[in-house]
Amino acid sequence: MAASHLKRKVAPKTWPILRKTTKFIARPKPKGQSLAFTLPIVVVMRDVLGVVQTADQARKVLRSQPVTVNGTRIYDTDSAVGFMDIVNIGGHNHRLTINANNTLQIVPVHKGEDFMIEKIMGLTTIRGGKTQLNCASGRNVLVEKGTYKVGDSVQVSLDGKLGTRYALEKGASVLVIAGSHIGAVGNVDVIEGQNITITAGKEAFQTRSSHVYVVGKEKPAITLN
Repeated sequence: MAASHLKRKVAPKTWPILRKTTKFIARPKPKGQSLAFTLPIVVVMRDVLGVVQTADQARKVLRSQPVTVNGTRIYDTDSAVGFMDIVNIGGHNHRLTINANNTLQIVPVHKGEDFMIEKIMGLTTIRGGKTQLNCASGRNVLVEKGTYKVGDSVQVSLDGKLGTRYALEKGASVLVIAGSHIGAVGNVDVIEGQNITITAGKEAFQTRSSHVYVVGKEKPAITLN
C-alpha cells in the first residue's frame, strides 16, 4: 500500500509547492493518472488557491461544506485532483492544467466551460458491440460505435454525458503536455506518423503525438491559463 505522505523535496517537479518548509506533504489517492499530473485536494486548497492555511482547516471545510471534483463530493484531504479535472470550492469551478514552466496550475472555469475534456488513450470493444473509451484520466466511457480514435479528445459533462469530439487532425487546437514545448497552445499543421508539427503564435515546432492533448477545434474550448 502506498504511503499517505511523501517528502516535499522529492515531490514531482510539476507540483506548485514550496520545497523547504515542512518535511512531508500529502500524497493523493491513486486515480489512474501519474503522480506528476495529480494533486491532493489539500494542496489545491492550501498551496494553490490559499482558501485555507493548514491541513486541519482543509479537513474542516471538506466536512462542513460541499467540495467536489468532477461533480462528486469529496471528504478526504488526500482526495486526488487530476489533470483537466474540475474542482468546485465555495461554489466556484476551477480546472487543473499545466503551464510553460512545467507546473500544474489552477485556472477558473468560465461560463459554458463546465465540462471535462478527456483524451482517448485506447478503445475496447465490449459485450453488446459497444465501444469503451479508455481515457487519460483513468475514466472509461461507453459509447455506441462511432468515429472515435486514439489521440482524439471528447467532452464529458459533469453528469457523465458525452459531448463534442475533438479529432487529432490538421487545424485542431492542442495543448502540449510533455517535452521541451510543454504548456504551449497551438494548432496542428502536419501529422506524420507519431510526429506532429504545431504552430503556436509565430513559432512552429515538432513533437510527438503522445505529447499533445486536443482541447478544441480551431481554438481551445476551455480556458487554459
